[in-house]
Amino acid sequence: MIKIKGILKKEEIKQFTKKDGTNGAIKNIFIEPEGSIYPIKISTSNLDLKIGKEGAVVELAVEAYPYSFVDGKRKRAFLDFYIPNK
Repeated sequence: MIKIKGILKKEEIKQFTKKDGTNGAIKNIFIEPEGSIYPIKISTSNLDLKIGKEGAVVELAVEAYPYSFVDGKRKRAFLDFYIPNK
């Protein structure tokens, strides 16, 4: 489990069609960690999850599952972490 703390940039709900033809939805949450210029996208199937207001500092416990989409198919990807020099 990884804890991510930062400023809540936005939340959005994405609708899609599953492989079996049924409709599905996923909630994407964008958090900008302190010292970062890029927000992190976090996905959840819990559409009712209340995170906070945009601009508020929030902290979420997440699990990492690295993947990317290639030609419309989900493929395994690498996930890099680093310790910054301060």
